[in-house]
Amino acid sequence: MFDSDEDGGLTTISLSNAPPSQFDRRTQERQVAVLRVAKLRTPHGEELCKVRNISSGGLMAHVYSSLDVGDAVTAEFKSGHPISGKIIWRRAGLAGMAFDEVVNAASVLSGDDFAPARQPRAPRLGLRLRARMRVGARYHAATLCDISQGGAKIEPEVAEIGQKVVLMVTGLPAITGVIRWHDRGQAGIQFDIALPFDTLAQWAATVQHRPGTDQADSESAPL
Repeated sequence: MFDSDEDGGLTTISLSNAPPSQFDRRTQERQVAVLRVAKLRTPHGEELCKVRNISSGGLMAHVYSSLDVGDAVTAEFKSGHPISGKIIWRRAGLAGMAFDEVVNAASVLSGDDFAPARQPRAPRLGLRLRARMRVGARYHAATLCDISQGGAKIEPEVAEIGQKVVLMVTGLPAITGVIRWHDRGQAGIQFDIALPFDTLAQWAATVQHRPGTDQADSESAPL
């Protein structure tokens, strides 16, 4: 198990069929891979995590929210392939997840078996939150529909394709970007500079676990 980012935040693949335990250490049976992030669908909503170790039976991840042992969760990687399971242990900022079914860990990370014809993209968090958009000198009310490190989807369409905009959402710094697409009253923003992972993950955990607030209520939250 990794208790810190001393290994540069790398994800490791275990050849074991068992979920990673609280006291796993690196062994010769593991192969070091690049950092992998995943989206977690939890009882509270959607959030992000850093996957530290994955096997065919489960994963260990650095999480940013107060998940409890026994919580049902679904992990989704860039391939878009969802893996359901439950939290089986928690310690400090780490959590262990046991998968409901055995998977091919290497394929899950690469996405080759599940999405061979689709370009992988960073996990997107589905949220419905009040936001504001600045287009030139004018401000517009908007709803944030989803967000990733590199972009967001908002409604309604408040700017033309190619226009520069500034997205403002409570809890995040103002984000500059450009409108890349319109479709059925919604618009896609590509950020000029990607949001740092920790910034987005910590913000998402705060939003999802705000006491007495759910995604529907959050639309009426003040900016």
